Amino acid sequence: MKRLFLLCLIFSCISVSASEVTEDYFDIATNYCIYGKYDDAINYVNKIIQLEPENTDAKELKNTLLRLTNPNIESYLTSTNPSLHRAFAAKKSGNRDDFVRILEQGGDYWSNYYLAEYYRENLNPQKAVQYYQKAIELKPNHSQSYLGISKCYIDSSQWQNAIDSLTRYLTYNKNSDIAYALRAEAYMNMNNLEQAQEDIQKALNIEENISYLLIEAKILYYKGNYDEARIKFNLISRMVQTSEVYKYIGLCDYAQNDYTNAFLNLDKAIILSDDDKSLYSTYNTVKNILTNEKEK
Repeated sequence: MKRLFLLCLIFSCISVSASEVTEDYFDIATNYCIYGKYDDAINYVNKIIQLEPENTDAKELKNTLLRLTNPNIESYLTSTNPSLHRAFAAKKSGNRDDFVRILEQGGDYWSNYYLAEYYRENLNPQKAVQYYQKAIELKPNHSQSYLGISKCYIDSSQWQNAIDSLTRYLTYNKNSDIAYALRAEAYMNMNNLEQAQEDIQKALNIEENISYLLIEAKILYYKGNYDEARIKFNLISRMVQTSEVYKYIGLCDYAQNDYTNAFLNLDKAIILSDDDKSLYSTYNTVKNILTNEKEK
């Protein structure tokens, strides 16, 4: 999780106005962060600061890396921005109302960005979108806002808006596996399965993780490639046992008229979660088929 946070921060720092040398140094720092070599990463961040002494993103990244080994070091942003300093002091003390109030009074880019993050984390995507949009108006080239707003659009099933924001984010961060995976999910929900498969493959080529493999398997299911989809879902089930995984295994079985296994896997899905009411219809259909077969 620590490395994932660092990579998201690094990607957000590479703006369209960055020089090629700066981008190269960010890429090298990224690679060092992947392998946990934070001292080497700091060396290349220092090179960026030498080239661009006013690069606040690089300074914030350096402070983030330093805080990994010394949590008492204060963020560059909060140490230089009195409003942010007071806001995060309030949050640290547990006073969330003051945290929100101070940020609302701030009005600058970072105040709006952190308000957007706060509302997204607290499951208020509509409010989060409002503040991400304000942040983007103030600083269009800070790409992390586009990623945040994309997640809000996905949470509220606004698929085309999510695709548009992710496409903008990818113009700044061409190797973002997270963005490709999120865009694949959005394309999948719009039934643009070819584009969805292309994007999820890009994500998996950058980093292979379970959440991306799950999206890939779902895309295969919706394309009607039930054999291949079931193999992938089955592999995933060896690593994680969730209602969603067993649901799709059961749906693959059902699509292939394997009603015995469909019944067993859908039953597992229902036991693990009773929230998905759509399962009951298929489950009861399969149960009736098996009952009728026994009576013959």
